[in-house]
Amino acid sequence: MFVKNGDEFVRVATNVKKDDGSRAIGTVLDPKGKAIAAIAKGESFYGDVDILGKPYTTGYEPIRDARNNIIGVYYVGYLKD
Repeated sequence: MFVKNGDEFVRVATNVKKDDGSRAIGTVLDPKGKAIAAIAKGESFYGDVDILGKPYTTGYEPIRDARNNIIGVYYVGYLKD
């Protein structure tokens, strides 16, 4: 799960792990990635992306507030073998 912070989306809960084995909390959604391009248009994204240097199959859905502003992103994904 990502929360919008300025122009970025910051991971606040995740199953993605960094190289040291810790959860990737506090990292940001790739600002040049395919997922953010879809989210910026208010759309969902499903597909393969690179996360912290590793291939994942993913799904991203925008989270909206009562005014329909995007305030976060739901993420599901798994590491590809």
